[in-house]
Amino acid sequence: MRHPLCKAPQGFATLLLLALGLPGCGDTREAANDAPENPRPVQVATAEAVSQPPYVTAAGIIRPYRRARMGTRQTGTVEAVLVRAGERVTAGQEILRVDSRDLEASRAAALAQRDAAQETRDQAIRNRDRFRRLYKQELVAEVRLEEAQLEAERAESALGRAEAELTATEVNMDYARLRAPFSGVVSEILAEQGSFVAPGMPLVVFEDRERLEAEAGIDQASAARLAEGDRLAVAVQGIDQPLEGRLQAVLPALAGGGTGLRLRVLIDDPPAGLVPGMVAELRVPTTRDAPRLVRVPAGALLRRGQLSGVFVLEAGDEAPWRVRLRWLALDQTDRDDDWVYVKRGLEAGERVVLGSATSELVDGQAVELQD
Repeated sequence: MRHPLCKAPQGFATLLLLALGLPGCGDTREAANDAPENPRPVQVATAEAVSQPPYVTAAGIIRPYRRARMGTRQTGTVEAVLVRAGERVTAGQEILRVDSRDLEASRAAALAQRDAAQETRDQAIRNRDRFRRLYKQELVAEVRLEEAQLEAERAESALGRAEAELTATEVNMDYARLRAPFSGVVSEILAEQGSFVAPGMPLVVFEDRERLEAEAGIDQASAARLAEGDRLAVAVQGIDQPLEGRLQAVLPALAGGGTGLRLRVLIDDPPAGLVPGMVAELRVPTTRDAPRLVRVPAGALLRRGQLSGVFVLEAGDEAPWRVRLRWLALDQTDRDDDWVYVKRGLEAGERVVLGSATSELVDGQAVELQD
């Protein structure tokens, strides 16, 4: 039946009907439903309520408990690399050797000088002791005894200097042979055999992986509820067993002009497979109310541009059913690939269409349910 407003002038009636959201004029038929009337078979799933854990998550990185970048104080070429990257070494094990022939020559000269000084000292002490005996027998003057004592002291000082020079040379030789400072894993080898090296250049990187650390940024409110020694759950993708870490410190994140706070958590007994560089998720207890979520299978999600939605089955227990397109606000936290978590737009218990049919349905379309 024709709407009464259609009796008004055509331009005025059209504008008024559009403003009121009413069907337009033009014929006596009711507005047609564009949705296809042939029911399409679909499968549905029920949206489930999700209980939120009483914690907030902080993403971080697994790091070694200790990390050493070793170099040498000597200038020369690498004579030998005795380990491979990834190899486990024990404390004190020799791992790299720099050509030290010049140091060996210096050591030989210092050793000869030390031996000569020792012989001179020994001779001076024998002379001093002899003059003491002669002085007691009143066979020499006191001045001769004093000269012998002074000569012995000079020889003793010369020996000390020679021994110090020999020790310094041997220390420099130790720097030409790099040894592991602690038991751990060779993380990187930065020099190859034959490479020229200079003092201060890092040559080998070691990591102590008997214990690991996790570092993550955290907000001030959550950090204020933590204390040193608190136990925090740690989740790492690919590691199935539960992990727990002990809070070492809450540190300012000021490196590189940054702001905020960082958590440093120590993992005392890391499982096999947990290595530095992995992404970890620290779970920090909170009293803040978590958002209420529901979840549906990922196969129910329909994406159009930047919008995400689902086709929801209209309420009712009997056929015929129709579906309505519902746009959603999703929770963007990475959880898993099988489920989609919804913050707004869907209630627990509502039924959504699954599978490839979602891309072919239109709003208001009739459907029939399949098992």
